[in-house]
Amino acid sequence: MLQFFIEITRNFYVLTLLLGCLLCFLLLANKYKTSACSLLSVWLIFFILELVQVTLVSFSVMHFESYITFDPFYGPLFYLYGRTLVQDTPLSHNDVFHFLPISACYLFMLTWPFCFGVVCALGYALYTLRYINQQPLTQGNRKNVIWLRRLSQYQLSAWVIVFSMLCIDNTLPVPLSKWVSFASYIPMCVGLFILTYLNFVKPSTVQGVLSRVEENVSSQKKFKCSEHVDLVKKLTHAMQSDRLYLNPRLSLSELAKHTEINTTDVSTTLNLCLQMSFYDFVNQYRIDEAKRLLCRSRSKILAVAYDAGFNSKSNFNRLFKAHTGVTPSEYRKHSCVIESPSPFH
Repeated sequence: MLQFFIEITRNFYVLTLLLGCLLCFLLLANKYKTSACSLLSVWLIFFILELVQVTLVSFSVMHFESYITFDPFYGPLFYLYGRTLVQDTPLSHNDVFHFLPISACYLFMLTWPFCFGVVCALGYALYTLRYINQQPLTQGNRKNVIWLRRLSQYQLSAWVIVFSMLCIDNTLPVPLSKWVSFASYIPMCVGLFILTYLNFVKPSTVQGVLSRVEENVSSQKKFKCSEHVDLVKKLTHAMQSDRLYLNPRLSLSELAKHTEINTTDVSTTLNLCLQMSFYDFVNQYRIDEAKRLLCRSRSKILAVAYDAGFNSKSNFNRLFKAHTGVTPSEYRKHSCVIESPSPFH
C-alpha cells in the first residue's frame, strides 16, 4: 500500500515538473519583462531544480546524500515578488539584506541537520502575509492585493503543513518516515498548479503587467488630440518639407529627435490622432514618392525603390501593392503617362 502511494506521488511530481517548466517558459517569454516575472521565474527555477532531485532520488537515480535543498530561497523571493506586484517598484541595493537569512540557514545546516530552510520560508510567509494585509486597497492595486493575499494565505498554510510533516518525520518507523519526507513537497506542488491556473486565467495580474496596462490606458485617455495639433503639424512638416522618409534607416527616436518631441508623444500622436503606426506613417510618404518617380522618370524599379527611401526591392513591391493594389510595373504602365523626348529638340 505504501509503495502504491509512493508511485502515485512520484508521477504527480513528474507532472508538476512539466507544468513548472511550462510556466517558467511563459514567464521568461513575457514581452513586458517585468520584475515580478523575473522574480517568479527564479522562484520556479529553484523549485524545479529541487523537485528534479527529489524525483531522481525516488527513482534511485540519485543518492539522498547528494541532495541540495533550496528552501531558504523561497520565502525572500516570494516576498519580493509580492512587494513588486503591490507597489510596482524596482528592486534596490537594500533588498540584498533579504538574502542574509539564506546564508545563515545554510551555515546552520552544516552543523545541525534541522529544517532551517523550512523555518526561513515559514517566517517569510508570515512576514509576506502581514505586509500584504497592511497595504491599503486603492484603485491601482486592488486586484493585485486581493489575489496575492489569498495566495500568501495558501503559502503560509503549505509551509505549516511541510514543517509539521518534517517534525514528525523522525518519530515514525523508517518506511513511513521515508514516505512522509518524500510527500512533504505535495503542498508546494499543489500551489504550483494553482499559480499556473491563475497565470492562464489572469496572466496580466500574475505577471505584474496589469498596472502597466492600466497606466498606458490612463495616459491614452488623458491624451487629447485637439490639444496636440502642433505635434501633428511638426510630424507632417518633417515628412513633407524635410523629407525624412528618404532615409531608409529612419527610426522613431530619430524622428522624435528631429522634431524635438518626446518619443512617447510621437508614438501616441501617431497611434491615437493619425490612427497609424510609425512605419505606416513613414511608408505612406515613401509610396507617394515612388508614384511620382515612376511617372516622371524612366529609372528601373530597383532605383525607384531606393530613391523613395526603401531598403529592398521585395519590401517595396509588397508595400506598394498593399497600398495601391497593383505592382510598381503595372502602376507605371496603366496609371502614368511618361513624357517622351521631343524630336524637335
